[in-house]
Amino acid sequence: MNLKNFAFLFSAILILRHEAALAELRTIEEKNAAGIVTKQKSYENERLVEERLFNGSTGVLGTWLRYQYPGSGRVIKTNLSVKEDEKMRILTQEEWTGLDNKNNTTPQAVLLRSWVYDTSAPYDLEYIAVHDKDNPSRIQAKQYLNEKNQLKSTITFTYKEGREKPVSFVEKDPSGKILSRFSLYEKFDVPARLRELGKTAAEVKVLTAQRENPEKILVAIIDTGFDYNHANLVTKWWNNPTDPIDGIDNDGNGWVDDNFGWDQVANQHLPSEAIISFARDQRPLSHGTHVAAIASHGLSNIGLIGFGGEYTDVAYMDKVSAFIKKHGVKVVNMSLGIPLDHKDQLGLKASVRAYQRMIESNPNTLFVVAAGNELKNLDVFANRQYPASFMQPNVLKVGALDVGSLEQINEKTKMAYFSNWGKKSIDILAPGWEVMAASLGGGLIAHSGTSMASPYMVNQVVQLWSELPHLTATEVRELFIATAHKMTPEPEIRSGGYVDLKAALMLGRQKLLEGKKAQRTGPNCWNSATYLAGISAATHYTNESEFRYLMESPLCKQVPANETRTGDIIALRRYSANGKILPAPFMSEVHGYTDLGDGTGFTKNGPDQNAGYEIQKKSDIFAMYKASEFKNCKIIGLNTKDCVMKEVAYRCQTLSEYFSGKLNPLENELLLRILALEKELGDYFMTGKSIQGNKDTRIEDLQHQLNQLSQQGSAKVFIDTLSFRLSSLASQF
Repeated sequence: MNLKNFAFLFSAILILRHEAALAELRTIEEKNAAGIVTKQKSYENERLVEERLFNGSTGVLGTWLRYQYPGSGRVIKTNLSVKEDEKMRILTQEEWTGLDNKNNTTPQAVLLRSWVYDTSAPYDLEYIAVHDKDNPSRIQAKQYLNEKNQLKSTITFTYKEGREKPVSFVEKDPSGKILSRFSLYEKFDVPARLRELGKTAAEVKVLTAQRENPEKILVAIIDTGFDYNHANLVTKWWNNPTDPIDGIDNDGNGWVDDNFGWDQVANQHLPSEAIISFARDQRPLSHGTHVAAIASHGLSNIGLIGFGGEYTDVAYMDKVSAFIKKHGVKVVNMSLGIPLDHKDQLGLKASVRAYQRMIESNPNTLFVVAAGNELKNLDVFANRQYPASFMQPNVLKVGALDVGSLEQINEKTKMAYFSNWGKKSIDILAPGWEVMAASLGGGLIAHSGTSMASPYMVNQVVQLWSELPHLTATEVRELFIATAHKMTPEPEIRSGGYVDLKAALMLGRQKLLEGKKAQRTGPNCWNSATYLAGISAATHYTNESEFRYLMESPLCKQVPANETRTGDIIALRRYSANGKILPAPFMSEVHGYTDLGDGTGFTKNGPDQNAGYEIQKKSDIFAMYKASEFKNCKIIGLNTKDCVMKEVAYRCQTLSEYFSGKLNPLENELLLRILALEKELGDYFMTGKSIQGNKDTRIEDLQHQLNQLSQQGSAKVFIDTLSFRLSSLASQF
């Protein structure tokens, strides 16, 4: 027997007796005229402790009740399962006061507590609900136990008169330490919240300033509502410059202070979690908070806009659509579903049309939507739901994988059992099983569903669009579908696989450069290789010292020639007769290109502006550089025995991937500034656009900031990588 199922709040509360102990109690039986036992009552010290009710025709046990008496006038009533395969499982358990002497309810009876168990095996205790004595249907608190059946934490709910749902809650451990807390429509003050979270003055300054970045990609989340002050979200919200929080409708759209969204429930500017009751589920939940955190995870260039409330409200959705159009929102997440209602029996036909209008009136916006969790083929007319069944080219429909992140994918990964599908209806898969993200009130929680897969896809979309801003919404969708990682067997969806951001970025960069030439001398082979592989942010000059460092740094690992794949960097490098790399970068580094996986490579042969970006056979690239090696080795003063060119493959990752979200705000800010300068240089070389400000001053300022981080203890690989990057950037001026 699992004692956890019988655990009460404190260890002193009694454990239910087993059968041998019950045999010693005074038991009274009642029989019907046929002599069949219909009722058994067991007493201890004249108090009823067990009651069994039997079927009058068959004598089969039908109801099994037990009673305990933890204090004066209080009774714990336990209803046990009578099924043979789950004997002793608790079905319901409640603590009452005011029962009669037979433990039946009376007009004066009050429900004090109820024990809530999981409805599936192993039927563990989820929590103990403490009921409001004046309104027993209202849960006042929830108590959670640890594996040793000791009190772990208590969530206390606060209500306001005239409102059935709680307006706030606070969770504390037994010592009184606050673990989580949330209040509807609480003040939004980013600097104050960051200080509360323990950020330094410098970090507060940097993170607050990031909200002012006009280059942010705007992402709207249409959902239930949000914990906008959550530690993982507080810095991610957009700061609408046309309507600051000042009590005035500055942009004249009928919404006062719609600075980062709107709340339809209270018709005000703070998009709080006002739809879901905090006391309804095992823990206080917020669908919108979880979704927003997945969409923005690890991103500093995102501007979240939250639209909370009733998503089938037609007038509300029309205003949301107008907001999206006016402010050029790039991506909209819709982790929601409206069933097919073509006869308007549910009154939802107008809602579907509102979403159709929104999508068609915003062709430059990509709408990323959840496939739904009904295990259905949405290609079948009767199974259609919206927005997943819309066929507009700027709608990306996302099903779920049975993993929580792309890093968890292996050969056994498949489409989640609950996910809807459809060769015509669903485009691609993304992680949607036990995805960890922000929980209402603080901390993290795991949720599953295509509602999680959709914002996961949004996160990938933002990363791609940040690198390739020239793409249209339709082109972004098509690029992800074309580069999806094929699965075996293929799921019945359009792409046949799951999102592959690296492949999408690489193909997008390749299409951007293929057949083109720089307008100025500078971009070279080493930059072309690192840019296509994602290490560099744009086209510019990369010196041989940075290239050599990268290939030998922790960011890259050498792979055998027979295991290379698309996106690997192929470096042509010189070695001595004893197999050692030549000592100086100008001696060792010959050429670099990107493997395209089909025997070809993407290359740029030299920094001259007349040298275009092109695809060549890998064998031809090697042969071309091999042909001039005798002459080049003589130039650097080496004989051919000590100057042997070899082809070496490397698989690399970016700094952000390497640190996996562990960069502090100051490190992340510096990285963003360097990437921004790289992108300006890319425009300078490819389109002739001028670089903003004094170039030398900007480089010096970045180097000074890097030196400060070095003195503060930033990781060596971070410092060294950016030092070499700045060296390359400085060498082009």
